[in-house]
Amino acid sequence: MDLQQGATSKRPVPEAELRAWGACLLDPKSTLVERSRALWGLRHAMEPLAVELIAAFLCDVVQPSSVANTLLQHEAAYCLGQRGNAEAVPYLVTVVRDSRHPPIVRHEAAEALAALCEFPGVDVELVESLLAEFACCNVVELAETCQIGLGRLTWLRQQAGRQPRYEIAKQVFPDTVDPAPGLELSSSVDGVTLRDIMMDPAKSLFTRYRALFSLRDSILETRLNPSSGTASADALAALLAQGLKAPGSALLRHEVAFVLGQLGMKVTVPDLADCLQSTSEHAMVRHEAAEALGAVIGQIEAEDELCKSEESITFALAARCVLKQFLVDSEPLVRESCILALDIADYVSSNDQFQYAAVPS
Repeated sequence: MDLQQGATSKRPVPEAELRAWGACLLDPKSTLVERSRALWGLRHAMEPLAVELIAAFLCDVVQPSSVANTLLQHEAAYCLGQRGNAEAVPYLVTVVRDSRHPPIVRHEAAEALAALCEFPGVDVELVESLLAEFACCNVVELAETCQIGLGRLTWLRQQAGRQPRYEIAKQVFPDTVDPAPGLELSSSVDGVTLRDIMMDPAKSLFTRYRALFSLRDSILETRLNPSSGTASADALAALLAQGLKAPGSALLRHEVAFVLGQLGMKVTVPDLADCLQSTSEHAMVRHEAAEALGAVIGQIEAEDELCKSEESITFALAARCVLKQFLVDSEPLVRESCILALDIADYVSSNDQFQYAAVPS
């Protein structure tokens, strides 16, 4: 989840501060929260050195090193993809090829490469060749990510020379690159239809992803203009949350959880809690559900006290309860996500912290 409250102007970060963040990231004695905040500081710093420091943690550290951390290293790959620096490509290619990295880290590196292909200076043919090479590999999370990435590159080519279409997500999440665009459908297509496409295992994963993001964008449009559609934002969010049980792809389910975290809607707390509590679910899905719960709590608790309903308070308490319950989960990815989720919730709801990472602004 990209932890920046809107677009803010950023002033240069001194080299010493950047290197201090890089050192913290590589220090196993630092707390998980401290290392996470250092990573997000580097993610939002404008300086090229930030890319090198993130990459040093991502590429050069593998198990059984005490510095290695699957959760933070997969976030590091995500950060490199979202920054938009072509210089990150060789580092991400290295991670995709390195089988010593956990599948979730390699998946995030592949997704980051596809994200970078919309930025100048990126060798798209090199990225496409790599994605094609791993699109049928036996690491399911990586293979599916590469398939989606190839779909995205095809779509980007089709858009070349066209007038860019309006995308509400670009206005709401200006610093975030989606792994797939929404579907180009007529205005008569409703949320149920999009839900059905998202849930259909007979359709390509790229198409299902596109339906997911179309449904998210419908929610954003409805929240902006409640009279714009026949379904309420809460009703559409309930349809989207059904994707947490989408058949055939844990990768898709994890993306649903991520999007629910972006939206931060209290009505999705029961679905996200059920997902986190399902110990038979893939760890990367439960991890995203945990972080999404943290985002929802933050949104609820950030509401003006005069506007906060008893229902909102109940949802926030329920979410905190389930996150605390799984702070001792046997899966490191899950329990560490719960730690960060509670920290994120406190950040979002705080009036004292301007931004999660200490980027000077």
